[in-house]
Amino acid sequence: VAVARALVTGPRVLFADEPTGALDSLNGERVMDLLTDAARSTNAAVVLVTHEARVAAYSDREIVVRDGKSRDMERIV
Repeated sequence: VAVARALVTGPRVLFADEPTGALDSLNGERVMDLLTDAARSTNAAVVLVTHEARVAAYSDREIVVRDGKSRDMERIV
């Protein structure tokens, strides 16, 4: 419901803080597919915070924060 509520207004940027944290792996994948498809179809950006590598793998760009310092992880798209 929260994802649908966030998408209904057609935002240019979607902020998602641990969107799959309380979900099992199947529903987590469904949420990430929904976010990814919605962002691509509306040309919106997604700013996502996660501790899960499988969720981070959905991103085009990854910035890792470790010990208070950020590092841009290059990814081939």
